[in-house]
Amino acid sequence: LPCREIVKHQLPVASSLIVLLEQLRQLMKTYSFVRENVEKVCLQCHKIMESNSNEDNDIEKITSPDFSKYLYFLFAPTLIYCDTYPRTAVIHWDYVLQMFGQVFASIVYVYYVVVRFCVPTFENLNQNEITLPIFITVLFNSIMPGSLFLLLGFYGFLHCWLNAFAEMLRFADRMFYKDWWNSTSFAAYYRTWNVVVHDWLYTYVYKEIFILSGRKNRVIPAVCVVLLSATFHEYVMIFALGFFYPVMFLLFGVVGMGFLFFLPRNKGVVYNILLWAFLLIGVGLQSCFYFMEAYARKSCPPNDTIWDKVIPRSVVCRVSLPSTKLLHIDL
Repeated sequence: LPCREIVKHQLPVASSLIVLLEQLRQLMKTYSFVRENVEKVCLQCHKIMESNSNEDNDIEKITSPDFSKYLYFLFAPTLIYCDTYPRTAVIHWDYVLQMFGQVFASIVYVYYVVVRFCVPTFENLNQNEITLPIFITVLFNSIMPGSLFLLLGFYGFLHCWLNAFAEMLRFADRMFYKDWWNSTSFAAYYRTWNVVVHDWLYTYVYKEIFILSGRKNRVIPAVCVVLLSATFHEYVMIFALGFFYPVMFLLFGVVGMGFLFFLPRNKGVVYNILLWAFLLIGVGLQSCFYFMEAYARKSCPPNDTIWDKVIPRSVVCRVSLPSTKLLHIDL
């Protein structure tokens, strides 16, 4: 398992993220490929059985997608398998280089934000002296870096990276996201932020559960989608960072679900401002808690118990911390 190899070889954060995200990508693509073709193959087998033919070459009559189609699907920027996709006529290699260049620039900018804004905030933070005013100050100092992580991740991956591969593969359907920044509710935000993943969740989770529930209840499928998405997000964060701290799951799967079902779905500038306020505070909280825990695990002595793996060390650490810089943590 990838997570086992990550723990065994103690991979740094960036390498762990690459392995984990690739694992999830392959998992979702494989499920889509099987799900879209198993019905076709079963239907062909059923027709052969109904024909009562005993010929030995009947099995050869069962057709399946060519390997070239599967190989194209593995690299195409989509998680829904189709035998054919809309294609463009030519490849603009200058556009591809431009997109990859902007991906590299986004990565460099993320590193700069960590070194310039996050390290000075957390390197001298004494876990034993954190009070509510200090925590609020640290939280507000984390909102801007967290917001930049959100925007740079969106632009670097959903826009630049996916468009680069779409251009190289002449993949014409490039609606990887919609205008999520204009959303006035979290329901709209979840649908438009990442259309690639949303389409997979809607097709293979929401619709399937909705059909199994008798097409009468839309709440249960929505809850399952949110919990599944939050679980996989937390899985990535646990093994990438090397510790269990379910901030992502609580904010995404619990608080986010509350916003999804209980906040009014009205339109207007005021609701868009409120959504942005909640969103920025949320990414600020995530950045604040994760950096505090990373610094605590770098500075506080570990315990040789299983609880050390699941209890946040930033909560139980009660020693005066030396001035160990977070910059020393492998990125």
